[in-house]
Amino acid sequence: GRSRRIGLRPRWRRWRSMRWGPGSRWPLVPPKTEAQPALAAVASDWVVTEGELGFTVRQMGAEVEGSFADWTAAIRFDETPVEGKNGEVAVTIATGSLTLGSVTEQAKAPEFFDSAAQPTANFTAEIRPEGEAYVAEGALTLRGVTVPVTLPFTLELDGDTAKMAGGTTLDRRDFGMGASYADEASVGFAVEVDVALTATRGE
Repeated sequence: GRSRRIGLRPRWRRWRSMRWGPGSRWPLVPPKTEAQPALAAVASDWVVTEGELGFTVRQMGAEVEGSFADWTAAIRFDETPVEGKNGEVAVTIATGSLTLGSVTEQAKAPEFFDSAAQPTANFTAEIRPEGEAYVAEGALTLRGVTVPVTLPFTLELDGDTAKMAGGTTLDRRDFGMGASYADEASVGFAVEVDVALTATRGE
């Protein structure tokens, strides 16, 4: 089939991530709480077959890498833009599926992700071309706070298979996370997010 590469090769960083679906490639800390129900499947023009969603923060000056094991993505995408956009994406993340090394449980606590009270985070965005790549421009709702987010990404299309890789940087203070950590001596403000997925076009 026809193969076409759209976008530039992403600049990869070293980061630990969870494979799409249950379980962890890096089971650093056994769960201390009851497992939350898995997210239900979502209707989508493109079906995600494999994906990784990870992030990096600085703790006491050192990088700590985290990831989510359970998330879904509903994607509508077409190569030909209509009125300046190529489609939409809606991502739902189960915050209780977080792994963040030895501070996993602390990160799930009320001061940070507050997973018990806010079990999901949601990112909805329009997809539009930008140069030789794309951006997903929309909003992320986390801990009940909605913040505008732009996520640049590259896309490789091969027939009915698409491979996407992208990332952005968030500020934990925008979501009211870690309010008692007013400076970056203990926990950095910046959160570098990385996402990569493979999807196939639905029937």
